[in-house]
Amino acid sequence: MGVVILLLALLVLVSIAGNVILGRRTSTPGALPLVDPLAADSEAYDPLRIGVGDIVTYAGVDHVVGGTINFDQEGFRWHEHLLDGPTGRRRLTVEYDEGELEMTLWTRCEGTGLAPGDDVVLDNRVYRQVKSGAVQFTAEGTTGTAPSGSMDYADYATADRSGLLAFERWAKTASWEVSTVRAVTRGELTVIHAGSVE
Repeated sequence: MGVVILLLALLVLVSIAGNVILGRRTSTPGALPLVDPLAADSEAYDPLRIGVGDIVTYAGVDHVVGGTINFDQEGFRWHEHLLDGPTGRRRLTVEYDEGELEMTLWTRCEGTGLAPGDDVVLDNRVYRQVKSGAVQFTAEGTTGTAPSGSMDYADYATADRSGLLAFERWAKTASWEVSTVRAVTRGELTVIHAGSVE
């Protein structure tokens, strides 16, 4: 009987000690909350924490974030992540515009020979320019760009806004990169942050 009481007392002490340690771990200033990387809940990842080394799954295909480009246009900031996967490279843009999360997936169009103009035709669809300019950037990981600099861009859309097209040029002497763009919801992606699994 005494042995049983001793074992119960020991279990209570271990339980209390465990709770104290866990409480300290989660309340450490500046520490990120623990995230279950396998959770099916779309809220299980933080879009603003996506970075180099993370795994992003879209339509059942895993991609690794090989590089991230951080943009700053007069205080308005957004991030473009380069996703390497078995079907090639895609890009994922993450930004908050007026408090609303916006995420888009880009697929590069090779060999189009297109450059920005008044109207652009691709795959028998007519696109009209909606925005253009230049933006400052810094890069981390493998991006194929300079570590920092300025990028020229031009965004296009079809009349009904169902088609989006983007042009980017990383140097004044470089040719334009052309990509089709589609909006994605947070729930369409699963993200495992590189630092969330030990």
